[in-house]
Parts: sequence; structure tokens; C-alpha cells
Amino acid sequence: MSANGVRVGVEPCGVVADGDAFVVGEMERCEADFAVLAVTHRAEAAVDRGYFILSEVVVKTSQHAYCVLGRASAWGDSGLLSMELQLAAYVGLKRVLAPELSASTSATSYARTLLALVSNTAGVPVVVRVRASEGAWARWNRVRMLCGHQARLQLALELGDDACDLPQWRAEPVQLIVLPTRMFVRNAARYPVLRKDHQAEIKRWMDHAVAYVIRQSSEDEGANMADYVRYLRFLAGTLEDPSAAAAASAEYRDVLQAPLQPLMDHLESATYETFEMDLPKYDHYEHAMLRAIQDSPQEKLVLMVVGAGRGPLVTRALRAARQAGRSVRVIAIEKNPSALVELQLRNANDWGHQVTLIRADMRGWVPAERADILVSELLGSFGDNELSPECLDAACRLLLAPRGVCIPQSYSAYVAPLSSALLHARAQAYGGGHGLETPYVVNIHAAHILAKPQAMWSFSHTQASSGQVLGDNRHNQRQASATFGTESSSLVHGLAGYFDAVLYGNIELSIRPDTHTEDMHSWFPMYFPIKVIPSHHASAIHG
Repeated sequence: MSANGVRVGVEPCGVVADGDAFVVGEMERCEADFAVLAVTHRAEAAVDRGYFILSEVVVKTSQHAYCVLGRASAWGDSGLLSMELQLAAYVGLKRVLAPELSASTSATSYARTLLALVSNTAGVPVVVRVRASEGAWARWNRVRMLCGHQARLQLALELGDDACDLPQWRAEPVQLIVLPTRMFVRNAARYPVLRKDHQAEIKRWMDHAVAYVIRQSSEDEGANMADYVRYLRFLAGTLEDPSAAAAASAEYRDVLQAPLQPLMDHLESATYETFEMDLPKYDHYEHAMLRAIQDSPQEKLVLMVVGAGRGPLVTRALRAARQAGRSVRVIAIEKNPSALVELQLRNANDWGHQVTLIRADMRGWVPAERADILVSELLGSFGDNELSPECLDAACRLLLAPRGVCIPQSYSAYVAPLSSALLHARAQAYGGGHGLETPYVVNIHAAHILAKPQAMWSFSHTQASSGQVLGDNRHNQRQASATFGTESSSLVHGLAGYFDAVLYGNIELSIRPDTHTEDMHSWFPMYFPIKVIPSHHASAIHG
């Protein structure tokens, strides 16, 4: 990776007969990281011959293959194309670019050739070159579907004058952004620069780990390509540093994770530690506990933390009690025997033995004295997916005083249709053939959320809502339907799931994109993969 974390290559407009000489000469003078060069040159006779002669091969050795992307030369000759891919694999080229999929191209013929190549030749990824324009996504989608969503197909997206915001393409397997030199304008010092709207779009792509290709237009054949490369590196240097929360969660972008099951599994100390780093979440919990303590008419209060883990909510409860100047007895309930050891340590070293520790399952312990305030952080990325309703129902019935308060008081689940070729491919490869039947927790990044999330269902935890018969879970069954309108044609690869929660009063937590609690990173959204369906104007969701 080059300076500023952006890789920039060049694609010369003229004929390059000796790729190795170009790499050690012109490419280095351009200060580029790689070059896009034809695999062969005037090699039509090779098919009848059955092999290439030296003068037909552009990159002749593997010495410089690491910094060359091959370009297929003759799309109409599948025999020559197959030989070029075999040569590219032998030399060690990482990718081969197919010719442009243009408006005049037959999608069926293009897909037939592609499918034959990726099915019968060595495993070199084939990059489909597409110019961002009206109808381009539909052409690409037709080719992709005719090829059966082949994982070896990638995209090189060439931008033009009208390409300013392309969220639809960020859900696709784009590996290269191609910038023709004619896109650039000259500043007062006669150096090439991009218009403001193009700069904004390039910066958006810089957050997606793509590489850039400066394609030399014929009218700029004599231009100094190093100026264009330096400009892109300069643009990368103007990016704002990510927030602490964004930096902490960046390594989990588009990584599929199985949801935690704290009711069934005992969490490890490292997992608790990760959660405890989310200070905004605990600030909100502390504020909610402080308000609940202040609002309580009881002279002496009992506050229970159920599922206490290593004790972050216990620390915040003690702090809230001090701030309120009230007498509060804090009880921490935890079923994980290993976590209980750490709670004992903290009680001795940090809490001055002020906390009563109970090793029990919150659903079965019956206290001598009930709680005025019951606090839990057993919320999942979809609100209810870690069995919070079932656990807190039982806890409220057994542990909460008649006029007691549960924090959280309620929470709601939301879904939105999502397009993401990357997430869908990863889900399909996950879980031994059942990957598309499993929900995941994902820091969603390479995706396009196709519509605003809609509420599906809610759960409330008050004494009034907790009078059901113990052990009967029928009241927690939910179903809902929603219809989403989409602004453009897309593939729906699944649903993004979110939640928001009312902790107490007007104190809320949210992971919905439009109301996300600032800098909170404890919960990533859910991803519910589905079999791919096209979305033209509206999609109906039932759950």
C-alpha cells in the first residue's frame, strides 16, 4: 500500500510492446503502484499456432507481474482470450480486465464469453469494465445474473462527467475506480485537478479500499502522468481522521459474526472488555439510572443489575446514587461463575463491599426484597435477538417491586432492504451450506441501504405488561409486514436489522442510521440474508 493508504495505477493510451521495460521505466517515473497493460500484442495468429511467440507477449516474466493488471485484447476471439488468461495465470498477474461492457454490447454474448472463461481457465479474477452512466448497472446486473453470480467476477468502474454520487455501485464488487484524464481540469498553475463534485465522490470511494487507475486519454498522450498520480495522493491526504468509535470498529467492516447467546453461553472476559469500551452507551445508562433514582418516591432504594458481567453498570449505578445523594442498595446478579470471580474482586478493590453479589439466573431467583429499579444491558442488535424479552419478563415478575422501573423500559426492531454482493457472497459461503438461513451481526459497509428502515415490533417491560403466566411465552410472539419503495433498480440481498430503546423517560439508545447514538459502537446491525430478488419499485417484507 502506498502513501496515504491509496493505490494508484496508470493505463497508457498508446501501444506498449514491452511491459517489463514500461514497469521499470515509465511506471516508476509516474510514481504509480501498478500499470494496466495488454496481456498480448498482435497475437491473433497464436490460436492457430497453439502458443504465443515472444514478440506477442507484453509481460514476459513474473518479475514484474505483481504490479501489472492484464487487459484482454480481443474480446471477439474466445480462443485467444482463454490463452491470455492462461498466460496471465502462469506469469502471476493478479487480475485481467475485460473490455468495456457498453450500451452497444450484447449482454448475452458478453456473459457467454465471460462464463466460458471463468469456468474453464485458471483462477485469475476477471474484472468487468463498466462506465458509470444511464443503464450501466442494469447491463452489469444482467451479465452477472447470466453468469450465475460467479465469485471471480469483479468490477472496474469508470467515472465520467455525470458521476457524482453512486451508492448503488458501492454494493457491488468494485475493485478499481478508473479516472480518464479528460475528467480532470487544469488549475491556475496548470496542474490537473478534479471538480468539487468529483472530489467528493472519489473521497467516498477512498473509504472502500478500492484502487485507482488513471487512464490516459488520447488527447492527453503527452501529459505528465505523475501529476495525476500525485494529485490523487494529495486528495487522500485531505481525508478527515475517523472518530474513535469508527476507528475501533473499522476492522469489523463487513465481517459476519454469529450473534452472541449469553443465555446459553458464558461469555469470556475479552468479550466483556470489548463491550465496556463503549463509553457513550454507559453514559446513557448512568443518566437513565440517575433520573430513575431522582424520580423515585422511595426513601431507600434497591437497584438490581441483572446480567452484571464484569460490573460496568454496577460502577455506573453507584456513581448515579452518589450524584443523586440517595441511599441505594445495589445488587448484582450474574449466572457466569467466572465473571462472578471478577465481580468479587471489584467489590473488594473498587466498590468497598457496597454491592451484594448473587450468582443466579435472573429468571429463577426469588429475592427477599424486590427492586425499585431493575437494570439490564441484555439487548441484541435486533433488540430482542438475545432473548431480552423472555429474560426481562421473568425478571420483572420475580424481582421488580409493584411500582418499580425497568431499564430499558421498551425497545423496537426495524428492518430495511439491503443490497450487498459482498455480504451475500460471504453468507453463502458461511455455515456449511446453511449460510443464507442464518442472521449475522455485521458492521455493514460495502452495501446500499435501499430504503428508510421501518418499525416491525416493540417490547415493553413494566409491571402492567408483565402479568402473564410464568413460562408462557405466547405474548412475546411477533409478526409484521412492510412495503418499501426504492428509487432505483437493485438486487435485494437481504435485510438490515436495527433497534432503538427507551432506557428511561426521554433517554434513548439507537443504532438506526438516522438516529444513531453518537459514537456508540457496542451493537452492529443485523444482516438477514435472503435469496437474491430484484427490486424495481417496491419490495414487500413479511416477518
